[in-house]
Amino acid sequence: MSKLDEISRFFMSSYTLQHTKRYSMKPVLHPESVATHSYFVALAVLLLRDVWMFDTNTAVKIALCHDLAEMEISDVNHYVKKRHPEVAQALKKAEETIISTFPESIQPYCHMYDHESPESLVVHYADALQCYQYAMNEMNLGNTGYMEEVFINSKTRMDKIEEKLEKWRIKDANN
Repeated sequence: MSKLDEISRFFMSSYTLQHTKRYSMKPVLHPESVATHSYFVALAVLLLRDVWMFDTNTAVKIALCHDLAEMEISDVNHYVKKRHPEVAQALKKAEETIISTFPESIQPYCHMYDHESPESLVVHYADALQCYQYAMNEMNLGNTGYMEEVFINSKTRMDKIEEKLEKWRIKDANN
């Protein structure tokens, strides 16, 4: 199989992320796909370059790749992973196996999500920010209960990550 065929096959398979729903265990008013989530995470990364110093090119690539393994394992929310560390461990192992089958050009960006670099931390912040964005939208539509919990937990995650990113803050971005 040629490189172009391999890339085309992978690219075609990635469309499953448009059909992979987030928060599938909870009632939602407006379903969100993993593909939509990844788009907004990447957009947030672009916007956050005015707040922290990081390599935007690398961070956007990490954002686009951070949930690609969900093409095969679907979406498992942050709450489940936090409450069941054994599930999180098993998922991490499965993700590593899945990522090893991806085109070599994107594998490094899939792995970088787990680093403590400013690029990775910004993507984690953008990921939490997008969950916050989605929860706020759902609450504005009238979906309370679990979405309020997502909203609060996302803000808590953002605050913790922001502390880690403080040393990369652009001086003029304190306003």
